[in-house]
Amino acid sequence: MKTVLIVANGNSNSKLFYQKLSKKVDFIIGVDGGAGKLIKCGITPDLAVGDFDSIGHDELNLLKEKGVNILQFPEDKDYSDTELAIDVALEKHFNIFILSGMLYGRIDHMLFNVSLLYMLLKKEKDACILEEKEEIYITSGKKKIKTKKGSTVSLYPMTSIVQGVKTFGLKYQLNGKALFKGKTLTLSNIAVSGAVQVGVKKGALLIVVQKR
Repeated sequence: MKTVLIVANGNSNSKLFYQKLSKKVDFIIGVDGGAGKLIKCGITPDLAVGDFDSIGHDELNLLKEKGVNILQFPEDKDYSDTELAIDVALEKHFNIFILSGMLYGRIDHMLFNVSLLYMLLKKEKDACILEEKEEIYITSGKKKIKTKKGSTVSLYPMTSIVQGVKTFGLKYQLNGKALFKGKTLTLSNIAVSGAVQVGVKKGALLIVVQKR
């Protein structure tokens, strides 16, 4: 199973966070300014993708000097730089997608970045967003996640109805519950063990972890 790390320009994740994350993957794509962030962390991406409107001239030159493959797109386009990076990774037949630098100031960017997890789920890929303080997973079946006791865990329906939801390792357990988009029943649960398990019979569910 090949793993790709796709890093965008959001979040204030630390240098150490990215260095540790980069050692767990087979291929790294820097998305626009995310490629510059990686270079600043001492990480050379395998590929840089974007229109490069959010990266400094010096950083772009440094990427070129280090021999990074650069795939540049025009600013006027139909898809975000992150989606274009995902498309490239799909063409390279990666199975596991780790997205980072996806959650930041602009709410529209954040919502669309999270929705890309659903697109990857429909393509039968294992996908998540990993940030230093937050993690977001998606499942339409069974998912087990390592957590720290006391972490806040929320479940968010990505489809209008998510049926047969079962949970283990949470303070407020679900046993075959149906969840509906627009309802807040599963906001801010608490992990009571070092692992949380979530099962879904039908539909797609986000698992949002606020790390301690």
